Amino acid sequence: MHVELFMNQKTNGNSYVVDDGKDCYIVDPGGFDMSSLLNYIDEKKFNLSGILLTHGHYDHIIGIPEIIAYKDVPVYISEKDYDFLYDSSLSLTLWIDMDFKLAKEIKVIKLKEGDEVFGFKVIETPGHTHGGVCYYNEKEKILMSGDTIFKANYGRTDLPTGNRADMKKSIERLFELPGDTVAYPGHGGEVTIAQNRDYFEYLVKI
Repeated sequence: MHVELFMNQKTNGNSYVVDDGKDCYIVDPGGFDMSSLLNYIDEKKFNLSGILLTHGHYDHIIGIPEIIAYKDVPVYISEKDYDFLYDSSLSLTLWIDMDFKLAKEIKVIKLKEGDEVFGFKVIETPGHTHGGVCYYNEKEKILMSGDTIFKANYGRTDLPTGNRADMKKSIERLFELPGDTVAYPGHGGEVTIAQNRDYFEYLVKI
């Protein structure tokens, strides 16, 4: 399995294409222009099979309509963050003077703890939002961590439905994963779980 990073300049976030050499999924399409990502899928001749969302903030979902226009695929999101797709006060698109609501005809599949998609197991990691999730592939040692953990940092907890105590528990849970697991976050560069344990021990307080 391969993970390809695409940085969204205007929203300062990361989107990813995860593939097995034939099929692929997009993780967190949070850019206003997803053309470079879609061109990459075309160049590689991948079969786009779905969109995985780690949570429902605008900088992770704003590119969904462009992806759906390219190919009508299902969108996967935690059942607890489902409403973010249709509520601009929860998705924070009001912050950028938009009233973003996902079209009702787009197929959305609600996820919960333990569900599996494309070899990834869903881990519920509330804290940044109450429905935040990470996608973990144990065999490939890959964690799509969204805004739960970054390199030497973690997602803010002062936004709607965020909770500091929940975030602490979520981080502690992720730190139980094997140290050589690579986390691909919603912002910034990748980091192993072992590296982040050290960073958090010496640099990060929560």
